[in-house]
Amino acid sequence: MRGLLFFTIFEGGDAGVEVSIHELLAAAREAVKSDYIKGESILCETRYHPDTHYMVEIEMLKTDNTLGKKGAYIRKFLTEDEYSAMLQKQEEHLIKIKRQAIVQKGTLRYIPLPDRLDSRRERDIF
Repeated sequence: MRGLLFFTIFEGGDAGVEVSIHELLAAAREAVKSDYIKGESILCETRYHPDTHYMVEIEMLKTDNTLGKKGAYIRKFLTEDEYSAMLQKQEEHLIKIKRQAIVQKGTLRYIPLPDRLDSRRERDIF
């Protein structure tokens, strides 16, 4: 991606974790409790779990007992099945996916939003 800056954080040894400047800023906001995003921390343990394949940041369009109240902005790290369920919730207009990434060994690779993917496909077809 253009314009992204990455840092490697070393955790007690040779193993490093690659994070973008945006992730470092998010972690800093969380550290001072000023983050407006509910849900999971940007550097939470779930992010590094082998079954985690996606990260989404969503806005709640309607109150959902399993996710949160209308208007809340939430970050979740998801398995394949959980991600499919999120896409279904978006189709039902319960949520709006604002940002999403593929998680590869804890590294976030941001991808276009589902509705933008559809418009790109239409543009390529016509």
